[in-house]
Amino acid sequence: MRVPQHLVDRRREELRGLVRRDGFLPVAEICRRLGVSEATARRDLVAIEASGHITRTNGGALADYNTSFASLSERAGRARTAKGRIAALAAERLPKTGTVFLDAGTTVQALARLLVRRKQLAGLTVVTNSLSVATMLGGTPGLDLHVLGGTFLHRQAVLFGPETIDALARWKFDAAFLGGEGMDAIGVTNSHPEIASFQQAVIGRTTRAYFCLDSSKLNRATPHRVTTWSDNVLLITDATATQLHAAGLRPNAKRGAALA
Repeated sequence: MRVPQHLVDRRREELRGLVRRDGFLPVAEICRRLGVSEATARRDLVAIEASGHITRTNGGALADYNTSFASLSERAGRARTAKGRIAALAAERLPKTGTVFLDAGTTVQALARLLVRRKQLAGLTVVTNSLSVATMLGGTPGLDLHVLGGTFLHRQAVLFGPETIDALARWKFDAAFLGGEGMDAIGVTNSHPEIASFQQAVIGRTTRAYFCLDSSKLNRATPHRVTTWSDNVLLITDATATQLHAAGLRPNAKRGAALA
C-alpha cells in the first residue's frame, strides 16, 4: 500500500530534525527510531540530501554542516592580519620532529603556509582532514603527510564523519592545532555537534592541543562545548590582555591561555 505523501513528508521532517540534533545517525538507528525499513530510510535520506539539509555518508547521514557553515573562502577572508599573527605564534610551538594534527580552520591553514617555508621538515609527520592543508603541504621536502579519510564536504574542502573519527584510532599526536567558533572562560565551543565530537577525539589522542582563535571569538555563544581549558588544552590568540581579562581568561594562567 502506498503511503500518503503527507505522511512521508512528516516522517522526513522528523528525520531531518533527528539528524540535525544528533549530528550523525547511522541507517540502522534511523530504522529503529522511525520504525521503517532500510530501503525506506535510504530513500528518505536521498530526498532530504537533495534539499540541502544533510550530507549522506557511507552508512548514515551528517547534519547540515556542509551547507549552513560558512564556506572556506568566506571564512578565509575574515581577520586576515589576526590569523597571520596567530599562525606565527603557533609555528613557534610546532615541534621540529614528531607527529602533529592540523585541522580545517583557516587560521590553521595560515600555519600550514608558514610550515611550507621551513627549510628543514625531516622527522615531522603531519596528519590532517583538510584537503586545503594537504594541498599546501603536499610535496614539501622531508615532510611525512597523511590525510584522514571520510565524507568529502566540498564547501569546506574537508573530509568528515564517523569514518574520519575511526581513522584517528591509529594515531597519537605530540601536538594538535585546532580552530573553533567561540571561546570563553570555560573553554572552546562550536556550532555543530559533529565538529565538537571530532575535535574531542583529536584532543583525546594528543599530548597538547592548541586552539588558534582570533579575538572575534571571545564570548561568542555557540551551543556545543568542545573542551575546557587545561594544562594540555591551550589558547593562541591575538586578543589583548585586557580583552582576555574581560572575558574571564588569564594569559599564561593554569588554564593555559597564551597571548599572541
